[in-house]
Formats: sequence, structure tokens, C-alpha cells
Amino acid sequence: MIELRMNSLKKLITTSFVFVLFFSFLSNAFAFSYFSSETQNLDKSLSDQTGLIYTDPTKIYITQVTTESSSLSRKPEQWVKSLYYYCITRLNFADVPYTYLVDENGIIYQGRNGYVGANPELKNVDGAVVIGYLSNNPSLTSRAISSLSTMVEDISKDWGISTMRVVKLKLSQEEGKLATVVAESTTGEFVTSVTEALNQWKGYKEGNLEYVSEIEAVEVPEEIEIGNRATVKLRVKNVNDFPWFTDKDPVYVSVANGKESDYAINKDWESFSKPISISDKVVLPQETVELTFNMEARILIGEAKEKFVLQKYENKPFKNSEFEVKFKISKGKNTLVEVASGEYGFANIRDCKWFTCEILDSADNGSVFILLGEEDGWSKVKFGSETIGWVMSRYLKKI
Repeated sequence: MIELRMNSLKKLITTSFVFVLFFSFLSNAFAFSYFSSETQNLDKSLSDQTGLIYTDPTKIYITQVTTESSSLSRKPEQWVKSLYYYCITRLNFADVPYTYLVDENGIIYQGRNGYVGANPELKNVDGAVVIGYLSNNPSLTSRAISSLSTMVEDISKDWGISTMRVVKLKLSQEEGKLATVVAESTTGEFVTSVTEALNQWKGYKEGNLEYVSEIEAVEVPEEIEIGNRATVKLRVKNVNDFPWFTDKDPVYVSVANGKESDYAINKDWESFSKPISISDKVVLPQETVELTFNMEARILIGEAKEKFVLQKYENKPFKNSEFEVKFKISKGKNTLVEVASGEYGFANIRDCKWFTCEILDSADNGSVFILLGEEDGWSKVKFGSETIGWVMSRYLKKI
């Protein structure tokens, strides 16, 4: 329970509160419905959201919220509103320290503004989804049990949460300092009631959210000369109604079929099938991210094309994330050679013209290089935008 003097909240309510009786649904994120902060008509101009921090949800905290006001206990919708104004005006919080609040009738209210993952300002705690139970009775009602069970199951399944605790939120106030809220372990009838209500909950190790994106733009040169690199500029929008957290699991741009790309650039791409990723960043709903990566034109002359998708996990592409990159590769004034080794099916590229020289790379039959010169049965070739090596001339043919 949070130790606040809720009887003083009555003085904050100066106007009548009309609660609109309909639910605000989040179709993509959760199956449960709730009254959003907009539906509650809270004055969000009082809340300072500039310092809002988002953290990947990793745990669920459940706590009891009590009040000394008998009138508020009978009107949970007014209780929620009073709690909000008390935290803002009396405690100088940016918002309430709850993600959701549920009353004895099982009605759910959005607490903290923003999305799941908005850090609830608990001292020394990150990544907690905090659910407050509005009741002076420590025993959960049957309706509250139903709503709480659905909430915990949906949130943990979608975000891959395996940690759930019943805690007490304790207000810490020191003269001359801002108030803080600390989550503490607790015991008692409320803990027993919640534990019994959620005794079938096992938690989840992996998330099950459906990620949806919008590819706003793909920019690439129409034509480049072989041996050079095509710069791809990509704009991606998060059209989910929850943030993309990329600290633990980055969002990758990946070759659509999962195979290594013929246009991959060693030590430039993150792997031979993933040119770039979004990492260590929170992408909020409706936010657009710009990405830039290069593709190397080092194969046959003509049209080059590759399909890509966005994904956090292998074989789970984001919905609507597929895009194709196409450009033409021209010969220019270069003399080209193609690997044609009937003996091995590939040729080694060395850093000098002898078998004892270091092997820089190897190329399969059909790979095309720019010929820079020929000496002593060896061909000097350019096989990357800035990489030069030597190949036995007998394994090459001019094209």
C-alpha cells in the first residue's frame, strides 16, 4: 500500500467529476480494456512528461492503495483522479507511480501517462509495471481477481515477464528534497489474497508482441559503377501502440530470406545477412527512425536487388516491414574478370602475388572483379570499394 494521506485529497476536488462510461481499447498491445487517461479527463498539462524515461518491462509489482476518505472509497473513478492531482500538486511527481489501477468492481484505469515501459519513478527500480488495487479491504473481490489475472497474464505474455511481486509503496519525504517512492517487500492478508488469486501464473521467458511497422521511404541511387557502394537511406515508423525497446534485443534490418547477401560488406554490416540495427534506443509509437547502410556492387553487371525485413527475433519479421532495394550496376571504363575455377569452384584473393601471401578473402565462381593489372601469372584485382588483392590469373576470365 502507498502511505499517502488520502483524506487530504478531498480538498483538491473543486469541480464535479463526470466519468464517461466506455472503455478505451488498445487492440495491438493487450486483450484487457481500461479507461485511458484521456477518457478520465485528467488535466495532463499539469504533468511534466519531458523527463519521462522508458525502460523495457521486466517485472510486475502489485500493491494495495488505501484511503482514509469514505467518499473516495465509494467512488473509485474520483479516487483515481484525486490520486493523480495529489501526486502532481502535493508531491511534485511527474505523474502517479502506477501503470494501472483496478477497483473492487474489476474496472481498470490507466495510471501513469504514456505506455507500458514508462518508468514509474520508483527509487532504484527500473522496468516495473506497477498495478495498484484501490480498496481498503485487503481481500480481493472476485471481479478484481478476474481483471487482475487477465492483466498479469496479458502483460507478462506480451513482454516476456517472469517476475511478479506483491509490494508496499512507501513514500519517503525529507525536508528540502523531492518526495520519492520506494518499493518494499510486505506481508499480510493482501499478499495472501493476491498469491492465491495468481497461483496458476507461471510467467514467460520470451515476449509475444506482434510488431508492426511502416516503411515510409527507401532511397538508393539508380545506378552505380561496379566496385563502388550504393548507400541506402531508410525511414521506418513504429505504428504499434507500444514502444519498441531495443536495449536487450535490437531491431535488425535483415535479408528477407535469412540468407547471406551477395551485397554484404565485411566488417561494415553487422552480419552477412544484417546490414544494420536499431539498438539502445526506445522507439515510441508513431516515431520515425532513419537508418543508412551500404551495399557493395561486386557481382555481375546489370540489375541488383535484395529484399529486406525488420525483425527482433529470427524468422519473426515485423508486419508490413518488407522492402526491396534495386539499382543498376554498370561496367564503366573498367576491365572486368570473373572467377572461373574448374578445379576448385573458387579462388583465393591474397595480399601479394605468391602462394605464401596471406589470404584476404575467397570468391566463388561467378564473382566479378575489376582488373587493375597482370604480372607473372597473377592478376591484381579490386574486389571491394577500397580493397585490392591478387588472384592466380588461370582462375579468372575476362568478360
